[in-house]
Amino acid sequence: MMTNRERFFRHGDVRYRYLVWEGDAAEVAPVVLLHGFAQSADSWDDVAKLLRRRRPVVALDLVGHGGSDRPQDARLFRLDRAADALVAFLEHVAGERAVPSVPVAGYSMGGRVALAAAIEDPRPFAALVLESTGLGPASSEERAAARTRDVANAARLREQGVEAFMGAWERLPLFATQRELPPDVRERLRAGRLANDAEALARSFEEAGQHAMPGRDAVLDCLGTLRDAEVPVLYLAGALDEKYCALAEHLRESNVCATRIVEGAGHNVHLEAPEAYVRVLEDFFACV
Repeated sequence: MMTNRERFFRHGDVRYRYLVWEGDAAEVAPVVLLHGFAQSADSWDDVAKLLRRRRPVVALDLVGHGGSDRPQDARLFRLDRAADALVAFLEHVAGERAVPSVPVAGYSMGGRVALAAAIEDPRPFAALVLESTGLGPASSEERAAARTRDVANAARLREQGVEAFMGAWERLPLFATQRELPPDVRERLRAGRLANDAEALARSFEEAGQHAMPGRDAVLDCLGTLRDAEVPVLYLAGALDEKYCALAEHLRESNVCATRIVEGAGHNVHLEAPEAYVRVLEDFFACV
């Protein structure tokens, strides 16, 4: 059986790379995985090898990441463009498998793109898992603060380069739990980050950072629409990630989707607790 096959998909002016892990149950809809900032489809390899026991797995490289194009036109990095491309990609994957829709799991930036896509068009989504994903600015002040951070990060990338920027990025409190990972896992994580291009990452901050997300009310309305359309949604966070646990609690109180907290994990649940993450996805996608 062939696994981790590289393929390409074109939407508009951008060619996207994606990987396919064929499953042992080829007749079911594949799960589509969306990576976080400065990562790629390859970052899902350990998880995909476990998930494919139940269904095929597809992982997409977002624009400017991995083997997807790094266009010079900054507009092609915009969140709404990424959302439009994701809707087209999900339709492409569903068409290849002759299924009406597919389950999707997005981590951090990948979750933001998935949310923006679901707001645009929920039809290609059979189910959605949001792992450690921001829910959009709750006020104009929050949006302005996020814009300031994103613009500053873009400037640092251009001034310092990827290696120096990632040295500081990895020291952020958000990623503190990743320092306890085995050395080989940390090395693979860092190598993936350093494989990126500074200008492409800078444009990702400027055009698709937290500040570019739909507002909090629009995100909650989208989740409510998915719930009413009987599209299952799960918000997933690590117990050691206080910020995103608080967002999970907000969603639980809002009653717009299911939530799950994974013990012993921080911001990147699927990296820090892959077996627990896979069990959650297998259970959640079992009826899809």
